[in-house]
Amino acid sequence: MTAKLNRAVRCTAAVLAAVAIGAGATACDSSGDSSSKAAGSHSDTALNLSSSGKQGGSQDKAGSDNAGTDNAGSGNAGSDKAGTQESSGTPARTTAQQGSRTDAVNPVSTTSTTSRCHTNELGYTWGGPHGGRPDMNTTYQQQVTIRLTNKSTHTCTLRGYPGVQLVSTTGETWDLLRSSDMPSTLTLKPGDDTAMVSMSILPAQKNDPDVKPFVPAQILLTPPNETTHATLAWPYGGAILDQSGASRPGTFVNPVGIG
Repeated sequence: MTAKLNRAVRCTAAVLAAVAIGAGATACDSSGDSSSKAAGSHSDTALNLSSSGKQGGSQDKAGSDNAGTDNAGSGNAGSDKAGTQESSGTPARTTAQQGSRTDAVNPVSTTSTTSRCHTNELGYTWGGPHGGRPDMNTTYQQQVTIRLTNKSTHTCTLRGYPGVQLVSTTGETWDLLRSSDMPSTLTLKPGDDTAMVSMSILPAQKNDPDVKPFVPAQILLTPPNETTHATLAWPYGGAILDQSGASRPGTFVNPVGIG
């Protein structure tokens, strides 16, 4: 009887030990899964952070590239890689829109062909609202303007960019690129002279050995969406920095605006 009781006690102890061991193993497995899940979660988080960082880097780079494209060419002819500020304190220069067209065609225009101001219906005179002249003895960016007068007997409208071609004293030509300004529609009654073509120019000194000067003699001006031009003699003398081969030159034309 005593032997049987001892065997039963031993068997019970063995069962309890086995149960305890099984529970411990289950606990360990559960802990391992939790750790694994936690590690996976951290890995996913790290991946997300890495992706976010990469995206941010791309944005930073894009921002840097965009800022870089605003630099005006102030060095040798055809160069558009230069700082936006001279060491002498020259104000930042604006530049033409990269890849902009040079003709008088404006694809998005609300001006009808019947009401549009035609080339032979307009008068062309130099000078802005205050009759100012550009300083051709400086290297600072200057503004030149041509006032447009409706000489017809009917009301007409202008909208968009004109085509502007510079002709040098040696016969070279330079078709000006456009700025990034948004055009607006101008309505001219007979005799109105409130429309104006403005151009930003970057003068150059003729005797500067480091630059190629473009010495203008004439300007051929084609009003927006017209196919014929008016010819005006250049009245200001001096020279313009030749950036005819640059993608973002400091000499360019703006849309027709109010003068």
